[in-house]
Amino acid sequence: MKILLATPFPAIPGASGGATAVFNLIKRLSRHHEVVYLTFARGEDVSQTTKLAPYCTEVVTVPFPGGESISSLEKMLYLLRRGLQNIISVLTLTPVFAVKCKSRVMGQAIREAIRKHNPDVVHLCFPQMAQYVTLCDGVPSVMDTQDVSLVSAYRRVRMASNPVAKGYFFLQWLFWLRYETRHYPRFGKVLTLTAQDAAALRVFCPELDVYADAVGVDIPPVPETSGAEGKRIGFLASFGHGPNVDAALFFLREIFPRIREQVPGVEFLVAGKNPPATLLEAAGEGVRFMGFVDDVARFYAGVDVVVAPLRCGGGIKIKVLEALACGRPVVATSVGAEGIASHGDGALMVADEPGDFASCVCTLLNDPELAATLGDRGRKLVTRRFSWDRVTDDLGRIYAGLARGAQ
Repeated sequence: MKILLATPFPAIPGASGGATAVFNLIKRLSRHHEVVYLTFARGEDVSQTTKLAPYCTEVVTVPFPGGESISSLEKMLYLLRRGLQNIISVLTLTPVFAVKCKSRVMGQAIREAIRKHNPDVVHLCFPQMAQYVTLCDGVPSVMDTQDVSLVSAYRRVRMASNPVAKGYFFLQWLFWLRYETRHYPRFGKVLTLTAQDAAALRVFCPELDVYADAVGVDIPPVPETSGAEGKRIGFLASFGHGPNVDAALFFLREIFPRIREQVPGVEFLVAGKNPPATLLEAAGEGVRFMGFVDDVARFYAGVDVVVAPLRCGGGIKIKVLEALACGRPVVATSVGAEGIASHGDGALMVADEPGDFASCVCTLLNDPELAATLGDRGRKLVTRRFSWDRVTDDLGRIYAGLARGAQ
């Protein structure tokens, strides 16, 4: 079958959890289907999209709305544009992320790709792309939410302590609720990463045809440990995603000092490009920023425990699946473990309070045998539940059913 798949940012492996997940999805779909890929991309990312060429009939990039910010004038215009986007968001009752991705050029690219390739199904990834369903010209469509925004936006509201910020996030949650309940019913199938996200959507849209657990992960060989002296904790994330920044700050400010008291000399290795200034300023002794890492398995081989101290966001955390797939022991919050494992199944440790979280990490650092057992259980869980073969086989049946229904 011919699949037209579109994303709001390039599916470059390693750039973020979502980008990696979509890249792997495209790679697996290409074994059985023809994939035409459209994406927004900034100038520095366009060359990276060549990594998708072996798996796609065509790769089309569209300039991200607003273009590049290089000169002082363009930077000023960029800031003005961001302010304007927030004003438009309020005036049109539309989430600001959806406003940012509203593009006449992308609309034209989608219509041209449909005319040129005559796809059997259009597969739109991430909520901000749902607005383009109206341009699919009768072609059956799939909404791949990755992160149900009415869930993640609600968590931002609960997290905010500043009254102004809480009011802003509450408005954005209302806008997401309006946006998702308006657009998602137009899709033949809606995909979510967790049953929790599916249940949340059905509360507001009982008629939605939802498929949950639409995510897989590659299972690499168990990486050999680096053999370096000392104990290390690892955290890998895309810092363009707000919940990851919050998670790192939460760990640095409230958890890591407690761990250092019990395990002197332990290091915290933070992987991910462009950590914000607030994160760098919060880092103290024993914290190392590794920048972008192109080999996730090698990074995990160099740490004793992986942490996922997330307090907001939705969907499954790809970073947690990757760590488990590499056989590393993981300590996560309830949000970090959502859709993967629960408190009592023994695949990872779950704790939400700083003291409990620190205690779990220290237990694993001081008990290598328990850490190895936990890592083995996590790897077996991921192998059993998050197979790409299962996901792509199910998607093949979904595509076929939608195509038959359109005939």
